[in-house]
Amino acid sequence: MERKHLKDSGIARVKNILKELPFFEEFVDDELDYFARQMSLRSCPKKTVIFREGDVGDYLFFVVEGSVDVRLESPDANRKVIASYGWGSCVGEMSMVDDYPRSATIVVTKPSELLIMTKTRFEDICENNPRIGVKFMKGLAKNLSVRLRGMTGRFVDLS
Repeated sequence: MERKHLKDSGIARVKNILKELPFFEEFVDDELDYFARQMSLRSCPKKTVIFREGDVGDYLFFVVEGSVDVRLESPDANRKVIASYGWGSCVGEMSMVDDYPRSATIVVTKPSELLIMTKTRFEDICENNPRIGVKFMKGLAKNLSVRLRGMTGRFVDLS
């Protein structure tokens, strides 16, 4: 993955991206400015493995362009795609709230650009600007809740 170092023009671009992402719809201009300085952009070609099931998780990302698949390894060494995410999706958010290994493998399916938030940056935000940290954490909780509700529906379909 190629990481792009952000200069003022890059920070302005990230802020514009954040304005468009549903996750940040409750954030005001100053908060978006703050977050834009905390995040980095990465470009990834097709077939890039972003992280593997079992890896230590220390960041999440938002899909800005392209798409990714969420894959699980089965006991018989088959890979099963359990979800696909594109523009605006937040992926890897569990790593912000727990210290457990990654629960799935993420693979780029179309050349992608990702907006990265590291756990270290998130912890710094929570320490230095708790109000914004709580707002971000509420977004993560909402994201996880939506996914959990979707999984509950899948379980009903299986019974």
